Amino acid sequence: MTSRFRLLRDTVGYSASALVAQGIGLVTGLWVARLMSPADMGIWNFVSLVLIYGAYVDFGVLSAMGRDLPFQLGQGHTAEAERLEGAARTATLAGAGLAAFALIVISPFVFVDSPATQTGLRLMALVLVLQQAYTFHRTVLRAHNKFPELSRQQALMAVITAGCALAGVAWWGVTGRMAGALAANAAIVAYALARDPWRRLPRFKRGVMWALVRVGVPITLSGFILALVTSVDRVMVKAFLGNEQLGYFGLALLLTSLVSLVPMMASQVLYPRITYHFGQSGRDIGALRPFVLTPPLALACLLPVVIGPVSIALPVIIRLLLPNYVPGIVATRVVVVGIFFYSILGLTDYFLVTIGKLRQYILLGSAALAVNVALDYAAIRMGYGIGGVAVTGTPLTYFLYSTALIGYALSHFTRRPGEWLSYFARLWSPFLYMCAVLAALELWLPRWFAGTAPAAMIAGAAVEIALYLAAMTPLVAAALRVLKVDWSWDSIARLRADR
Repeated sequence: MTSRFRLLRDTVGYSASALVAQGIGLVTGLWVARLMSPADMGIWNFVSLVLIYGAYVDFGVLSAMGRDLPFQLGQGHTAEAERLEGAARTATLAGAGLAAFALIVISPFVFVDSPATQTGLRLMALVLVLQQAYTFHRTVLRAHNKFPELSRQQALMAVITAGCALAGVAWWGVTGRMAGALAANAAIVAYALARDPWRRLPRFKRGVMWALVRVGVPITLSGFILALVTSVDRVMVKAFLGNEQLGYFGLALLLTSLVSLVPMMASQVLYPRITYHFGQSGRDIGALRPFVLTPPLALACLLPVVIGPVSIALPVIIRLLLPNYVPGIVATRVVVVGIFFYSILGLTDYFLVTIGKLRQYILLGSAALAVNVALDYAAIRMGYGIGGVAVTGTPLTYFLYSTALIGYALSHFTRRPGEWLSYFARLWSPFLYMCAVLAALELWLPRWFAGTAPAAMIAGAAVEIALYLAAMTPLVAAALRVLKVDWSWDSIARLRADR
């Protein structure tokens, strides 16, 4: 099997399993929201931040292993790779355990007016340990390019999580949702270890761990700052507007995860390969150009195909299935459209990590975080509520951040102003085209199915989506040109022969 076919197989297979998992997660999330009040959803959205921020309690050991393990394998240093893996496993579990213990100890002294939040913090502390164990396991599988196994586990995790979440909410409300997360993570860890038991590795050496920490601290700091950039909106809404408004705003989290699915999966498949290729090429930055500059252009053309239908269908879904969440429609639509600018990053951030430009990456992320907090605060103080937070926190902040990050990556390959203008014109024009089509349909589409009856609302949305997708044909063709995909019969025959 050629490397080209294997890469295509892994990307398609992993993305397909992720799509199935995300579909299950989306349906489950909407059904859970239907069973819970907006205030309870706000509590869940807040306590689940423990799993986002807690992912960085390993002091960068996992991040360093994720970068260096495929690099060492690419250079054929098997013994060094095993030492890295062993040190990372010990450090990851120890860090998660200490963080969980600290969170359990302090939980009785915070949010004393919300016992459900206190309980949630304690349960999420236990989930964090299991999450980190499973994250380590997945990182090792990715480094060894075991994507078929990753795909199976990903789909199974979605099914288990859905069952536990629905059963937990039906049985015990918001606390049951948290207990369901604990049960689901315990089940997938048990399954993963049964399928691919952890190997006996060389004896733990502090020197190897500290070497990982020295490499990983800047990586994890940059990742933590990025996590803050992508989640600080939740903190601002919780602090200034309360649990109910956070519950409304939380709908956007379900839908943006669907939009960013393909770029996230493609990045996870390509990241071990970019580090492997970097090591194999003798640290030649120029050899990474196709990995860095092509994905954003392809994603810019493909993302509108997903974003538009979600934006069109969203009001109908909320009005029919989640009537208690109607106040969040506008904010959710803004976030769904604005996530375009974050999703086009492709491998840009991984590229900067791979070539060691972490200080610059951290500075850009810190600037984006400061801008995000300032704009969110201004929008809230001026009375714009979650709608204002949606505008300032997603399309505006992410536009500035992605432009700066991609521009800095681009500077490693060219400094010619003409090439910069051409590249960013190709990068931004699909977004403008998408917005123009959405606006035209909203303003000019004849209201043949106008009305509030469910059948009329569904029929109207279906017609609008069909017209929108027809208008997206040029973008799909442009994406295929960027990727240089040849769908001729001769090309397909050659691909089958390669297999």
